[in-house]
Amino acid sequence: MLDRLNLYLNKELQYAKLEPILVGVSGGPDSICLLDLLIRSDRNIIAAHFDHQLREGSSKEAQFVARIATNYKIPFIAGSGDVSNFAKENGFSLEEAARKARYRFLFSQAREAGAGSIAVAHNADDQVETVLMHFTRGAGLSGLKGMTPLTILPEFDPEIPLIRPILHVWRSEILAYCREKNLEYVQDPTNLDQTYFRNYMRHDLIPGMESRNPGIKRTLLKSAASLAGDHQLIRELVDSFWSQALVTEGKGFIAFDLPLMRSSSGPLLRNVLRRAVEHLKPANRNLDFDAVERGVSFINANYSVSARIDLSEGMQVFGIGSLLYVAHEDAEVPYQAWPQLREPFEIAGEQTFDVGDGWRVHSRVIQKDLLPQGYDANPDPFIAWLDAAKVAFPLKIRVRQKGDRFKPLGMKDGSIKLSDIFINEKIPRQVRAGWPLICQGDEIIWVPGYRSGEDFKVTEKTRLVMELSLNQHN
Repeated sequence: MLDRLNLYLNKELQYAKLEPILVGVSGGPDSICLLDLLIRSDRNIIAAHFDHQLREGSSKEAQFVARIATNYKIPFIAGSGDVSNFAKENGFSLEEAARKARYRFLFSQAREAGAGSIAVAHNADDQVETVLMHFTRGAGLSGLKGMTPLTILPEFDPEIPLIRPILHVWRSEILAYCREKNLEYVQDPTNLDQTYFRNYMRHDLIPGMESRNPGIKRTLLKSAASLAGDHQLIRELVDSFWSQALVTEGKGFIAFDLPLMRSSSGPLLRNVLRRAVEHLKPANRNLDFDAVERGVSFINANYSVSARIDLSEGMQVFGIGSLLYVAHEDAEVPYQAWPQLREPFEIAGEQTFDVGDGWRVHSRVIQKDLLPQGYDANPDPFIAWLDAAKVAFPLKIRVRQKGDRFKPLGMKDGSIKLSDIFINEKIPRQVRAGWPLICQGDEIIWVPGYRSGEDFKVTEKTRLVMELSLNQHN
């Protein structure tokens, strides 16, 4: 038994040359087994325990681990946190809050202690459970491949690796090892609480599957290993595409070449979106299928400068000109990505004006029969068609004024505050003051990137049409 476990151990630890190794020790059989194996392999070890304070008496486990560390004559670090309150304050599930709090503690202590890596006791059964959990959430390959023996978690630390030396060892083997070596351990009673989804899978779902297919766990483990190889292959493809498609990035945002994105396949776009979100917000793990599909659909659709969609946890996707942005909702994307009026001017007829940063307003009068089919359902709010007979020159191009209201196409009665339109359309706060507006006198007749005015719409009686457009030229 020891020889076989050491074979796994040495195989996984060959990637982790940096010591000392800070070991997360809960006090359960998995972590006690890992700790004993590492000690016997003559590694430089620091034991660390985090008390989640989720039940009475949990502090006794810290005392137990402290005693074990003393017996092994190794350093011991203890920490604790109110995970329940942490979950409520941040809208996390208890499981996710516990994970975040625990890893924050482990990585901060590893930094402080000068540890070269962190070892945790995830095992083969944990891997099977993780793969199934990700499958039920509609995760892609990044989730279905499960955990890896060595990984970097940028959310917690960009340099210190997390290692899982016994990831390919079954829980039954771990328990047998503990019996063979007469190792003491404690059992966390919350591991039996099936209100936690992982516990439900562990004690109910997976045993039920095994009763029908006794080899299901090994099959899932092999599948995860196979998918990990596929994931690596796709990652190399994404790396290559990423270097071609990336145009610029800044604090909280990444911009891609939109035409190149649109010419790419759905599967590649899904992986690029997942990578972008992972890059910008490492804490947002395993973006679900529906969120990714919204992003892919948006990329391939016609949309306006103000259009955007929410992906997940404050992450958004929007397109400006030839660029596609993936960004935090509060990211300060460069102003040139949006039209910004430098100074007011007037339109007296068929003209083109440079608004600034390559943005141009163009106006012309055309025959109604030259309008494209389906013009009344205009998919591009960057173009407006108005009844020329209702438009009186000169038109004014200006920015918003206090108290501005607008009656958009489709609103039969009343009007809406311009500020509400900006908010509803999620136009970034920092560019609202310079947003160009097309007006007749003091009345707004078109909000570029949104809609034209109801009172100026093209009807059956219309003969001549005023076409207005705002677009960006490179």
